[in-house]
Amino acid sequence: MATMEKLGPLFLHGTTLAVAGSVLHGSGFTTDLLTLLSSQPPASILALALLILMSVHAVVAFTATKLSANGAEGNKVEPVRALGMEAEAFDPSKYPLEEIAKAPTDKDAFLAMYPVLKDSLLNTMTQSEMPDMAIKWASEVIEYTVQGGKLNRGVTVLTVHRTLTRANHGRDLTPTEVARASVLGWAIEWLQAFFLVADDIMDDSQTRRGQPCWYLVPKVGMIAINDSFLLESFVFSLLRQHFGAEPYYHSLVELFVKVVQKTVFGQLLDTTLAAGIKKDQVDFSRYNMDTYSRIVKYKTAFYTFYLPVAIGMITSGVEDEPSYVLARNICCKMGEYFQIQDDVLDCYGDPATIGKVGTDIQDNKCSWLVVQALSQATPEQRKILDDNYGRWDDKKVKKIKELFTELKLEELYEKYEEESYKKIREDLDKVTLMPRDVFELLLKKIYKRKL
Repeated sequence: MATMEKLGPLFLHGTTLAVAGSVLHGSGFTTDLLTLLSSQPPASILALALLILMSVHAVVAFTATKLSANGAEGNKVEPVRALGMEAEAFDPSKYPLEEIAKAPTDKDAFLAMYPVLKDSLLNTMTQSEMPDMAIKWASEVIEYTVQGGKLNRGVTVLTVHRTLTRANHGRDLTPTEVARASVLGWAIEWLQAFFLVADDIMDDSQTRRGQPCWYLVPKVGMIAINDSFLLESFVFSLLRQHFGAEPYYHSLVELFVKVVQKTVFGQLLDTTLAAGIKKDQVDFSRYNMDTYSRIVKYKTAFYTFYLPVAIGMITSGVEDEPSYVLARNICCKMGEYFQIQDDVLDCYGDPATIGKVGTDIQDNKCSWLVVQALSQATPEQRKILDDNYGRWDDKKVKKIKELFTELKLEELYEKYEEESYKKIREDLDKVTLMPRDVFELLLKKIYKRKL
């Protein structure tokens, strides 16, 4: 459960953000921020801190890239510089091109880039005068949190780039293009690690990818809060090092900043839905499909589906706005479908298969299952929900799962899945602005995920 142990680092970080914010918005911002933070439970504080961090980051990153873009003459784009520091450009000759050329699958080619990128990021710390102790810690953070996932988001960037290049230029990717697309895919995997480390703290999760959550490693604890920010900073290091001189660099940074901010908005909705409610009490007044859909759209859809697709579009030279609108709309629908799957997996999935122990019931989450239960429950069944949902008690969790079974929510999900899949396919039949294969590959990966 959340404890006061979390408050120290969060208030420290919040105070730092307040100082930065006061420069942008006036000194009154500092008092308002600290008042807001002090009134929130620990999980909400972290969500707010992340939200404000992204707001400050958005201003700084977007302004820097705009200045760089505006300063360019013709097709010449100057490397990004800030505060007198040269851009940390990566030498493309260090890409493992032979290994990539021989890789049997996209995933193998993608994995070949990981050690190169990890070393380059740690070298950035060396250049910033970080001692060996700090660099060793960062290396452990990366190994523990970035590795171990299915890598679907990251590999999707490479696959989308290949699909669009074949469709628009009639050729396959060169090893160098595979390497560069993989860099952007790994940027999403680092971003995913950032989100998951922070999310696990806020949700008091126990396991992630088949091992204890990073914050539960004995020597880590609440240092994980700063580690999450460290991981997020590496995302923008990768963009700067490998794409700082590209004409589309500012578009990439703007995309990442906006998607991160939207994801944090979703996390804020998710974590503060029950803010102010006393322990062992629930308030289902805001638990409905409208709220649920909004949380899902912002917390999951943008970074899981739209970001990989939009990155591939940017680097493949897609510039027309209607194509991006089309991609966003379809990806958001897929994101809702994916998250509903995830909610069902959280309740019914085998931890050995899904890599985590589900805690949505204990965490009082506005999940698809509880929203459906609330819409169907009799007064007697509603009392079971009121008395047992949102409690860290195995017996109460069992009662909720038994109620879900009684309401036949698994069967309802199976019906929803087929209907949703059919609607998405109908949308794909209308796609003419870009190759539908871009979306087909995403749908294929998530349809009928095993419980």
